Parts: sequence; C-alpha cells; structure tokens
Amino acid sequence: MKTRTMNELRQEKNYGYKPPLTHNQRSAEARVKGYTEIDIDTTKDLIFNSLKNKLFDIMFEAVCEEMSKHEVFQEETYFTPQGMDFFEDEWFQFYHEHHGDILGDIMKSFTN
Repeated sequence: MKTRTMNELRQEKNYGYKPPLTHNQRSAEARVKGYTEIDIDTTKDLIFNSLKNKLFDIMFEAVCEEMSKHEVFQEETYFTPQGMDFFEDEWFQFYHEHHGDILGDIMKSFTN
C-alpha cells in the first residue's frame, strides 16, 4: 500500500473532511473523557439558567428603551393637576401593565 504525500492528499476533494459525529459517538467520546450524560445535561442546564436571566434582563431593558421613544409611554404626556402622588401610582400601574404585555408577546414569539 502506497502512502500518499501531503501534496497528493491536499488535491483530494475530501481532504480534511471529517463526517459529523452521531449522538452515540458524541456520548461515547464524552464517556471516554470521564463525563456522564448527567454531567453534560447539568452543565447545559447551568449555562441555560445563566443565559436566560441575562437575556431576560436585556429584553426587559430593550422594551423600556423602545417604550421611551413613543409619546404614549412618556410620563410627561400624563401630568395631571392632582399632583405627583396620585400620578406616580397610576403611572406605575399603566406603564408596567403595558411593559408586561409587550415582554409577554416577545416571550411567546420564541415558542412559536
């Protein structure tokens, strides 16, 4: 059997190509390295939990930022003669109700 030179190997169409590993091959490779499926699943859960909180915070802030661009969600639009005490309670309820609706719609769009 003749061994090929690097130059000959590079000229082949599939040089350097490695077919993707199947799920069973990946699992076997992980077991060889001493990791179990539980280790892998636990690590994936940790990563997910860390990122979901960060992503929620990013989306929460993005919704606030977008709402502030529209007059209908700006405090100045709703100042009333009743004074600030009355206004703050009403504003808090109004703003956060609509903020929650928008955020809820965004979250639902990820499951569709």
